[in-house]
Amino acid sequence: MSLVRYEWRKLFLLPALWVFLALSLLFNALLICTLSEWDRAFFNDASADAALLGQQVDEPFLDGLAALPETENRTVLLQSVTGLENIFETYDTGILKEFYTDVVENSPTAVSWMAWKYDALSSRVDHLARTDAGMDVYAGPATQGSHQFLFGTLMRSILGEAGIAAMLGTLYLLGYEEMHQTESLACASRTGRRLRRTKVLAALAASPMLLALVAVPALGVYFARFDYGGVWNASVSSQFNYLSDMLLIRPFLTWGDFTVAGYLAAALALGVALTAAFSLLAALCGVLVRSPYLAALVLGLLCLGGLGLTSALGNLKLWVGYVVSCFQPIVVWLCCGGWFTELGLNAVLPWQETITVGADLLLLSAGTALALRRFGRKDVLT
Repeated sequence: MSLVRYEWRKLFLLPALWVFLALSLLFNALLICTLSEWDRAFFNDASADAALLGQQVDEPFLDGLAALPETENRTVLLQSVTGLENIFETYDTGILKEFYTDVVENSPTAVSWMAWKYDALSSRVDHLARTDAGMDVYAGPATQGSHQFLFGTLMRSILGEAGIAAMLGTLYLLGYEEMHQTESLACASRTGRRLRRTKVLAALAASPMLLALVAVPALGVYFARFDYGGVWNASVSSQFNYLSDMLLIRPFLTWGDFTVAGYLAAALALGVALTAAFSLLAALCGVLVRSPYLAALVLGLLCLGGLGLTSALGNLKLWVGYVVSCFQPIVVWLCCGGWFTELGLNAVLPWQETITVGADLLLLSAGTALALRRFGRKDVLT
């Protein structure tokens, strides 16, 4: 444990890390500032009304909203919820099934996968209809924009910055001795020859800390401007929330029941696991490629090349290969705005983003362990 602390000290006392974190906070703050003052005011007013009247749009909610002092924002909210009906009572996932099976029609295997997924999703729609999840007001007309900004734009930025910090931090620790020309000295002892295993464990344990260092200030700035007091217990499957993909608009259909607070907690938990997966990917590259600079190049090629492969397979309409290529950490990161939903063409399994990150952690852990054992034996021989 003392060696792990020593590795942490090398990482967290690195000035470049804190410069990167400061720049990340600045970038995230600028993102938040791109939201208009009207968006912020309407969201905060809708949240305040929901805190007073509750989230469910029913007769008492409508009467209570109409009895409140009239404001421009309150008038817009009242107009948007008047005559609201439970859309899930009549919603048919066959629309989604037909659309996506038509997209992949030249691949019978992909067609069967998509059909199975949307058949499984129909039971979720029935459940949402019974629980009246779609009748939650969330933030009214401001729902979709605010939800996609928080869980799409801002969360993607946070996770991307944390992933970069975790990967570069891992490579820095693994290449520290070579950069300071002390590798031969370290490998002269048994403890030194096992040091890379300690470095991988230290980097892996540091990944959630790096995510926290990025996420806490950014989310702090966001929630200081946007009042979620009346929104936390709203269902994310409110009919005011929706996804748009390939010009197809559909409700925000999740595989489980999520309030806004629960969805944020689940997204951050998956983000911790995803950041750890990126750290392990960097560790595997750092162990197999001894030069930290060359390892960083290989790592960049793997991430960007993986995205390029997915894009190329989609353009070539090789849908089975496309679907398989979506089981990459980098694709999961890109899809964070739709986590725990059906994800359109980017998934064929319920909870695919969660399954993908779990599988990637297992595979990368096994690969890194094998690489450490192999190269550990080489160090002993040399």
